[in-house]
Amino acid sequence: MQIYIEYVIADNMAVNVLLIYATTLTLRRKFSPFRAFLSAAVGTAFAVVMPLVEIKALFIAKIVLAMFMSAIMLKHKRVMSFAKCLAFFLLYTFLTGGICVAILGANEGLTTLKNPDDYTPAVVAIAALITLFSAKKIVGYVTLARREKKYTADVKVVVAGECVECKGFWDSGNKLYYKGAVPVVVSTAGFCDKITNIDKAEKVDGIRLSTVAGTKTISGFIADKLLITEDGNEKEFDNVIIGIGDCDFKGFSLLLNCDL
Repeated sequence: MQIYIEYVIADNMAVNVLLIYATTLTLRRKFSPFRAFLSAAVGTAFAVVMPLVEIKALFIAKIVLAMFMSAIMLKHKRVMSFAKCLAFFLLYTFLTGGICVAILGANEGLTTLKNPDDYTPAVVAIAALITLFSAKKIVGYVTLARREKKYTADVKVVVAGECVECKGFWDSGNKLYYKGAVPVVVSTAGFCDKITNIDKAEKVDGIRLSTVAGTKTISGFIADKLLITEDGNEKEFDNVIIGIGDCDFKGFSLLLNCDL
């Protein structure tokens, strides 16, 4: 069998660096180019030597290799840190291999991506990029879920005896006050449509709202009560001013003022 060593080195180095980057991204650790290159070089050296040496327990050898690479790519002060790194690195490695199989199985016409002896560096690179994209999406969803869990709350707005339930978001940037004294909660543009008794609420005008786009004046109303539930504990606030915004918020209806 003829092996094109330049393809092995270039392909493995590139893919290994991508997998290492995906791993550090998932763990929310700082990416070190030096450590990534060194770890990738170890993996590449194994890929170069592997065809020349008969390895009986290949799967175990690859696991051991992954352990060495995981130990190099990041500093680990605790065993759990190393275990997480190894787990995600193996996950993304196997995922990349699975994507390669899926790509080649779904389209046998990818021969233009192949070099002699059916070695497919382009397919592997595409698979690694898909894995990296997936890792970024996973990190994004996990971060959003953590942020929502930490900063969102279940809210009940009581107006003239009517109770409307919604989601609120504790916005540290919401420093809005009415006449400089009373904290203001900002609602989405369509939130008032959910309150049938809105006409019975006391109206408030002249609420100055400052954003990155500038300062504008909005109107609002006074809710009889605002009941906010976090971690099973309910807090009650009376006569809360709610300013009616002109846009919608993703996943929640109210921007809560942290000074409530």
